[in-house]
Amino acid sequence: MKIQRNKYLLLNYVFIFCIFILFLNDHFLKYEFSNLLTGKLSDITGIIILPLLLTYIFPRLKLHSIWVSAVFFIFWKSGYSEELIHFYNQYALIPITRTVDYSDLWVLLFLPVPYFIIKGINQWESIRIKEIHPAFILLPAIFTLMATSPPPSFYYTRNNGNLNCTKCSFTVNYTQNEIIEKLRKENIVFDTIYPISKRALERIPGFEKNDIHFYKLDQLIIDQDTLRNLNFSMLSLKNGRTKVYFNGMTVNEDISTYKLKRKARKYYNKIFFKELKESLKK
Repeated sequence: MKIQRNKYLLLNYVFIFCIFILFLNDHFLKYEFSNLLTGKLSDITGIIILPLLLTYIFPRLKLHSIWVSAVFFIFWKSGYSEELIHFYNQYALIPITRTVDYSDLWVLLFLPVPYFIIKGINQWESIRIKEIHPAFILLPAIFTLMATSPPPSFYYTRNNGNLNCTKCSFTVNYTQNEIIEKLRKENIVFDTIYPISKRALERIPGFEKNDIHFYKLDQLIIDQDTLRNLNFSMLSLKNGRTKVYFNGMTVNEDISTYKLKRKARKYYNKIFFKELKESLKK
């Protein structure tokens, strides 16, 4: 006898809320408000979502999806999953990554949430959503779970200053060595240059062809502004082109609120890229 899928495992307010929070955290909150909460929020929502999703796709699992999810999560957070991830990333359109951290296993304490939903969803009329087809939730849920790991850019846009700048980049028709030489002639000399880590290369094999390097300037004076601890990276592209990422810097002014931080980021990104582009044109 064929077991029917219970659409309300996906069409309930808890599942949809967790999907929304997971997406928001992975693509916005982690980068704008990096702290302990945003670091663990994805694991919490993910461990609630996974058993519900498994039970919907494989209805014969029923409550067994709880311990299956627990075993998978422990494996995923361990070093034993490294080779599987490496193999997957060699062929995947969307590479995945994760950090080995056994301290994350405490989120298994949230497994009673999906347990009670799976067990009682047919009686919990108040949390069920009836007007949506489950396909509209299933596809975004799978995509969100696949994209929960840091994107590849996470590994080459790191910054040790107090002001980070995500998606701050431009492309020039010069190689990295040509950029270094042109800037040197304008008295812009890098204090530190180092390649991307071997660990990142192992996780994302495609990085090898990009010749990714990190660059640091301890100080750069632009007009009346003294910029300190500037961090950026460069990726080699095809046909001798290079993509330059401004990753962030250290500032002294107040950036305690999101509005102040966004204003400072916009200002320094503008003057830094303007100076860099003008120096490369000479």
